Amino acid sequence: MKELVIIEKQVLDELTYRIDQLKTKLDSLYAHSGIAPQKWIDNEQACHRLSASIRTLQTLRDSRILPYTKMGGKVFYKPEDIEKMLLLGYHPNN
Repeated sequence: MKELVIIEKQVLDELTYRIDQLKTKLDSLYAHSGIAPQKWIDNEQACHRLSASIRTLQTLRDSRILPYTKMGGKVFYKPEDIEKMLLLGYHPNN
């Protein structure tokens, strides 16, 4: 069953304002640093890009061939790590 939480409009407005401020600060930091925010590829996208199964990705992670990060129970990969595997000639049948 989902839990319903009720908050005052003033509290919601303050929270929204603070989130907007944080986003503005992050955007400014990225703009001044010249570094773009990093995009991540999830398991489904990695499977598609590498033409591999989820089990194969698990094996690549376990053997430390494919770097990854876990957030909120989901696995993510850097696009450049996936591309590196392709450039190195990775093929799921090898």
